[in-house]
Amino acid sequence: MTILYFTTTGNSLAVAKAIGGRLKSIPAMLLHGETTISDDDAIGIVCPVHFGQVPEQVARFLFGAELNAPYIFCIMTCGSTPALAAKHLLKIRSFDYIASIEMVDNYFPFFDVARQVADLPRKQVESHLGNIICDIAVRNRKIERSGIYGHIAGWYMRVFPLSKTAYRRFYITPGLCTGCGVCTRVCPIANITLSFEGLPVIADKCLTCGACYHNCPSKAIRYRGEKSSYSYRHPDVSLHEIIDSNNQTEQ
Repeated sequence: MTILYFTTTGNSLAVAKAIGGRLKSIPAMLLHGETTISDDDAIGIVCPVHFGQVPEQVARFLFGAELNAPYIFCIMTCGSTPALAAKHLLKIRSFDYIASIEMVDNYFPFFDVARQVADLPRKQVESHLGNIICDIAVRNRKIERSGIYGHIAGWYMRVFPLSKTAYRRFYITPGLCTGCGVCTRVCPIANITLSFEGLPVIADKCLTCGACYHNCPSKAIRYRGEKSSYSYRHPDVSLHEIIDSNNQTEQ
C-alpha cells in the first residue's frame, strides 16, 4: 500500500503513519515531477481540509496524477467538519473510500488552539482512526456524506472565502526571530524567503496553512487577530519529519 500525504502540523502525517505502508510526500512529488503511482494493493491520500476543501497543492497533484491501483481512498483530517471537501475531491477523480477524522483544529485565525488541544479527548481520535484502518484493511467502499452542519459550513466558506490578502496579517515579533530558516523549509510551496537581515518574508501565494506559524522554534511568526499564541505540532511527528515532507529549497 502506498500513502500520499500532505502535512503542515503533523496531523495528516500521524494518520498516514498509523495506516502504514509506503509513505510519500505530495509536495516532494510535485517538486520532482513524480505524477505516476502504481501499487498492486492500494493507494491512499491523507490530507487536511483547508477552508472546506482539500489543500490547493493536493488538488493540483490529483488533477495531474496517474494513480493505478484496485483500491483508492482518501482520509481527510479536520477540526470539526470536512464541510464539502468530499464533493471537491470527487470533482477531481473517483475514489473507492473517503472518510474524515476530527483532530486538533490548529487554524489560529478562528480557533483558540490551546483550547482545541485540551478538548481533544472528546473527539476520540484513536477509536475513529481504528475504525478507518479496519475499513481500509477490508477494502470497504464508502463515500462519507456531509451532514447538515457540513453543508452549512461549506456553503458559508464558499460565500465568504479566505481573503487572498490574509497572508499580510503575519508579522515577525521583534527580537525573537533567530534567522534559523526553519520557516523556509517547512513551507510546502516555497513561499517564504529570508530578507538580507535574516527575517522571514511571506509572499502572496500563501496558503495560510500554518506550517511556518506552528513550527517556528522561537514562536517569532505571529498573526494579527490570532485567537491564541499556542503553537501546535502533533506529538507523534517531529519537526525534522515536517521539513523532510515539505522542504522545497533543496532539489
